[in-house]
Amino acid sequence: MTKASLFETRSNFSQIINKVMHGEEHLVLRKNIPVARIVPVLESVKLKSKELIERIQAVRSRVKKVSIKELNEWKKVGRL
Repeated sequence: MTKASLFETRSNFSQIINKVMHGEEHLVLRKNIPVARIVPVLESVKLKSKELIERIQAVRSRVKKVSIKELNEWKKVGRL
């Protein structure tokens, strides 16, 4: 991951985008504080998908299993 100030990022934007297109991430700093991250689109989508899958699996592990009979009962209650 490369890091640069906002000014440096603006000055070298084309070069930074070329690096990002090849898989590298870039962190934009303002007064030495990270304010933005430039990442390849596909990597960003993969990370979000992976994070969502992990969250779903975590919820599934905490929730008790439900039978088809219970689901049908819940449907009946919801229709009243």
